[in-house]
Amino acid sequence: MNDNLGVDGDLLKKLDLDALVSLVALGADIVMFVDEKGIISRVRISDPKLDDWGVTQFAGKRLADCVTIESVPKIETMLTPDVKQRPARGYQVNHPARGKSDLPVVYSAHRTQGFPLTLVIGRDLRQQSLDQQRLIETQMAMESDYRALQEAEARYRTAFKLSAVAHLMLDGDRKSVLDANASAMTLLGSGKGSLTGKSLRDMFGKQERERLGDAISEARHSANPVLIDNIQSAKGDQMSLSLRSYRENGATNLFVSLWPSSDGQEARKQRGAEPADSYTLDLSEVPEAAVQTNADGQIQAANTLFLDFVHAPSLSQVLGRHIGYWFTKATIDIHVLFSRLVDEVFVRGFSSVLTDNLSGDRPVSLSARQNPETGTVQILVIPQVLSNERIALPPPRTADQAEGFASLVGKVPLKELIRESLDVIEKICIEAALDQTNNNRASAAEILGLSRQSLYIKLRRHRLEDYRPAS
Repeated sequence: MNDNLGVDGDLLKKLDLDALVSLVALGADIVMFVDEKGIISRVRISDPKLDDWGVTQFAGKRLADCVTIESVPKIETMLTPDVKQRPARGYQVNHPARGKSDLPVVYSAHRTQGFPLTLVIGRDLRQQSLDQQRLIETQMAMESDYRALQEAEARYRTAFKLSAVAHLMLDGDRKSVLDANASAMTLLGSGKGSLTGKSLRDMFGKQERERLGDAISEARHSANPVLIDNIQSAKGDQMSLSLRSYRENGATNLFVSLWPSSDGQEARKQRGAEPADSYTLDLSEVPEAAVQTNADGQIQAANTLFLDFVHAPSLSQVLGRHIGYWFTKATIDIHVLFSRLVDEVFVRGFSSVLTDNLSGDRPVSLSARQNPETGTVQILVIPQVLSNERIALPPPRTADQAEGFASLVGKVPLKELIRESLDVIEKICIEAALDQTNNNRASAAEILGLSRQSLYIKLRRHRLEDYRPAS
């Protein structure tokens, strides 16, 4: 290996050692001149922090005495002039310091003919060592996380396989079984091997497959579980299913739970209903549309009249949803209703607007009762009757809303309260103008300072198109 510096000998003769060290130090972290005995005659560092290891105090000492014991052979080899093969990256050594970790440096030695000293150039490896240490720590952390993930996967797979409830993992696109636990194989299988890869539709009667396919499609696009009751399996058993969507590798798959339809306890668990010993109202005999919710407004039960009212094809599309889902244009009303129930227990004749599944709006009157022991709420939904003369809007509604608004301060953002209250006031003003003008829309618009087109828009908004002044 040619150790020639590539610097003209005459130039070296013109520069003193300090100037030469300073020149070389412009591109290096540590620069030293070492004589033939290995003693350091000049030292220059680019970073003052290197002096924490006493690098500038190396002058006058043997370089081999300034490194750790395992680095001494490397220094001796580097300073030996007749060594032919030298590592291209130099010699990595460590400088010790009391109370600090060793300073890692990679050195290379350079000589020129006729120059009595060896130029030793060092590159600080602290950052590189720190990066390597971080990489090792990251790899160890990743390996630890991977082991923890494997252990968690093993635990959950064990729980999945040993669960007393039948569970399936279903491919959302192909509708085929990705995995099944032992309970599912017992409930659905014929004892002829695994269910994996088989179509879920083939496990149920032919007359049920269209219903099952619709439920699968709905579950893939629903944030809530989709429930199917009394569906007949290929073995002739009556079963119930709960389908929940989840994301896996960019695809929407389904987690399916199955149980015999006769198992009422499991049905309540899957629907998230209250425990069996809690108060549950029998809604089947109620002559009006009725629902039961928990204290947060999640529907636990509903009768067929309510399903017809909101145009819901099945009970499974209602259970678990929040009652406010059907009052999207009157969200504040549901807040007011539940807030009043905390103090009053019974609320009757509470007016609002219900939006059904077909986006149709209907004015309704709500009567609600809260069970103080369980916190469950039973709500009757009664359509408001439209006469030929005017919409039946109970006079107490404004007072009720005002009282409800006061109870919601601190619970609902002020902006929503103001918006709802302005709507109520606007409606009252329009009714008053129509009363004063004997339902003359042009005169009413003039009194209100509106154009006739703006008035008609507001009439539709407040459902006052057919409004008639009271006689």
